Amino acid sequence: MERLSAFAVACTRDGEGMNRQVDLRFLTLAGTLTIVALLFLAALAGCSPLASPTPSNTVQDSTPTTPSPVSAPTTPSPAPTSMVSGSSSITLTIWGPIQFAPGDADAGRTILQAQYDSFAADQQGFEAQYVTKATSGESGIVEFLELASYAAPSIMPDIAIVDPFELEPLVSAGLAQPVQGLLAEGLTEDLYPFARESCIFDGQLMGIQFEADIEHLIYYTGALEEAPATWADLFAQPISYTFPAGGEGGLVNDSFLIQYLDQGGLLVDQEGQPALDSSTVQRVLRMYDALRTWEVSPLRVLEFSDLEDCWAAYTEGNIAATHVSSWRYLASRSVMLDTAFARVPTETGSTATMSRGWAFVIVTDSPERQEAAASLVEWLMAPENLAEWSEATSHLPTRRAALQLTDWPAEYVDFLEDQLKSAFYRPSSPEFEEIARALQVAVEDVISGERTPRQAATQTVDSLQ
Repeated sequence: MERLSAFAVACTRDGEGMNRQVDLRFLTLAGTLTIVALLFLAALAGCSPLASPTPSNTVQDSTPTTPSPVSAPTTPSPAPTSMVSGSSSITLTIWGPIQFAPGDADAGRTILQAQYDSFAADQQGFEAQYVTKATSGESGIVEFLELASYAAPSIMPDIAIVDPFELEPLVSAGLAQPVQGLLAEGLTEDLYPFARESCIFDGQLMGIQFEADIEHLIYYTGALEEAPATWADLFAQPISYTFPAGGEGGLVNDSFLIQYLDQGGLLVDQEGQPALDSSTVQRVLRMYDALRTWEVSPLRVLEFSDLEDCWAAYTEGNIAATHVSSWRYLASRSVMLDTAFARVPTETGSTATMSRGWAFVIVTDSPERQEAAASLVEWLMAPENLAEWSEATSHLPTRRAALQLTDWPAEYVDFLEDQLKSAFYRPSSPEFEEIARALQVAVEDVISGERTPRQAATQTVDSLQ
């Protein structure tokens, strides 16, 4: 039988997406039959076998990969789990963001194309289609999965790529399938703790995080001989220090959660209900208040909604130390003059950070297709393959073995190893969103001087009762 080597890619560009994406409000009004018809047409429009993705004006993730021309990569060929025996042909459908679509738009997607093709060449009768979806919103991956599951189940994918922070709705709806037992034990055991824990619900592993970015410090060596490691160090000498405090969509930034979780604070209890510790919240807010009072951090930090805002301020000058993402550091280290990296300063100097990333979720409930989907996930997450893609995109692998195969500076790899072992993750639950909104109000009140740390902490905990 002829081997199917070409990986079918379906990509949605911004201009085309207006016609291809389905407005949920319209679907609700139109009725079930219209829903099915529109979803089926959307699926056909979004899937184009053998079509090459167009690199222009596509929507990138919040930390986009800098496009760079590369020669065709040499993709390693790790021994994969066998495809289903006796199966003449299996076509897997993957839904995910544009940055994970195989193609030739940039180095990372070129490498993915080679990895998918090498898997197809190794596995006779394999074929796949990648359908690009928006990362969030009414036409985002999670919303579209929930809608299609009851309106047009025939177009459901076999695999979805989602933010672990959005995994809970898929688990609650029964759309995410347990992966324990499907994936090789060596793969799951090689994951950093946060990459497992972010996808565990009721004791079951419901996805597998393959990519991560973490938060850490960079500092200007022309102003500081060494980085501040503790809160006390921030006040020991004149220093300008920035971090995001403006919140993301009304939710508190990871910078606060890093400090709170490092103190042993809880977010939810065993029943999943809010379980904030007032004294720990107050302790972190006191540090924020001191940064304002002693003018270590400018009031501008309330305008910084994410780490990219901090990076922009750092490049303007007059900032000695700032929080950045690992992606930003890796993508820009060649142009960083007199800049070094360090861990985020904490009260005691302990190592603490927060992870963000993306995970594979197996959606199909067919045992045969689940086995095929698991084989593809294992191939893409083989240490050599994951390291090759991570190095090209400046995103971190979630496997220990893959990190050690990257060609990043040894000193930074050792630093990342220490950080990834201690990384926290943002919980996926409606209760967490309620908590994060309340905490953001407290942060804004304290940094603006409207409330004392004690008042803000009490108000936050009381509002969650």
